[in-house]
Amino acid sequence: MKMSDSIIELAAALSKAQGMIDDATKTGMNPAFRSKYADLAAVRAVVREPLAVNDLAIVQAPRTIDGAVEVETMLIHKSGEFLSETLRMPVNKWDAQGIGSGITYARRYGIMAMLSIASEDDDGNAATNRTAPAAPAPAPKKAPATDLAPLIAKGESAASLGEAALMEWWEGLTKGERLAIPADVKDRLKADAAAASKKDAE
Repeated sequence: MKMSDSIIELAAALSKAQGMIDDATKTGMNPAFRSKYADLAAVRAVVREPLAVNDLAIVQAPRTIDGAVEVETMLIHKSGEFLSETLRMPVNKWDAQGIGSGITYARRYGIMAMLSIASEDDDGNAATNRTAPAAPAPAPKKAPATDLAPLIAKGESAASLGEAALMEWWEGLTKGERLAIPADVKDRLKADAAAASKKDAE
């Protein structure tokens, strides 16, 4: 956490503001705090007046970094004293909607953490009630290596006899053998077979 050299005035003002915020959430001044989930707008509605009357303000600065969003939440007193902390939130879908959602979550959690606001949160409950993750699937067994040299040599021999011979050789291969032959080798064999067929036709 970052802070100014002194937070004496900020601490006194924050103590008063937190008392007002706590009363507001307990009495249900904002209906959202009677439910299991309080969104960002509900949180801001509850903290706005307690902060303002005690000469406090919240400033939040979002940014993106390494597939996540970060929001720095700064609590500032009119004296210039401040506290700040940064919360990183992973983003599953890297588009405008995903980034916006991540920033909103980080802003809400940042304010609530900074001002010690507790609420029953569906997201938190879901996280604690999740079943244990499934064991990772076993890695697929690798197909046995195919000795390509003899295989390609037979293909070259077939290609020298023309396209029909090459096709007969190809159809006799297994699926694994076909997949193992590099694309450039296949192209070369086709070209050689076409040339052999053309020569025979002449």
